[in-house]
Amino acid sequence: MPEETVGGVEVRDALMAAAEWLDRHRAAIDALNVFPVPDGDTGLNMSLTLRAAADETATSPGRLPEVAAAMARGALMGARGNSGVILAQLLRGIARAIDGYDRIDARALAAALSAGADAAYSAVEKPVEGTILTVARRASDAACNAASQSAGLIATLEAAHEAARVAAAETPELLPILKQAGVVDSGGEGLRVLLEGILLNLKGQPVGSGSIPIGMRPTSTIFTAIAPKCSFAATGSTRTPSGTSLPPWGRACSSSATLR
Repeated sequence: MPEETVGGVEVRDALMAAAEWLDRHRAAIDALNVFPVPDGDTGLNMSLTLRAAADETATSPGRLPEVAAAMARGALMGARGNSGVILAQLLRGIARAIDGYDRIDARALAAALSAGADAAYSAVEKPVEGTILTVARRASDAACNAASQSAGLIATLEAAHEAARVAAAETPELLPILKQAGVVDSGGEGLRVLLEGILLNLKGQPVGSGSIPIGMRPTSTIFTAIAPKCSFAATGSTRTPSGTSLPPWGRACSSSATLR
């Protein structure tokens, strides 16, 4: 079975699909918004930020480095609100981690998700658990764990999404204001939806169109297991085209990117 990898075109298409999927969930995510300010716009801000990132890639060349750079640039320029700024930094971390590669495999994906989580935490002066930060970290931990056990790219992304779902469901246990309001964290749920949109696209499933009714997709099944941090020896090429070592972002795991 050939190794699963994705390049610039696939990443661009997945980003477009994720933007559409997130937009469909926008109202439902807005309804969850009680922290840090109950202004009901987390879904809107994350959707507009991701749409700006996706739109910026539309005219970029199809190579992964250019697509990644465009994604980061679009997100940073189009970031809206607290959740949008954090999402933009997460995407920037991912883009920096995959810079220089034409195609990435499961391990490179895991390292990129870890880099994104690191960047998101670094962007917040006083990180609070029970938010999008927790969900990003738990998703990247699960991706590292899956990739270290030789999971393919799709299976690694599935592990990340499942961990994000579980982490989002657990946010009320970490942040009292969420428990009082009877909701999960809006930013964490937004990130889960984003990962789900990417996963649907890579599995060849349509994301559809039109708003999804509030309450139609509740997050459930609280589960307490946390995927352990992992590190693993890279296999295959561990050098960029210029011959430099892998970037320092994504301390939880190292990667091997496939150059084709």
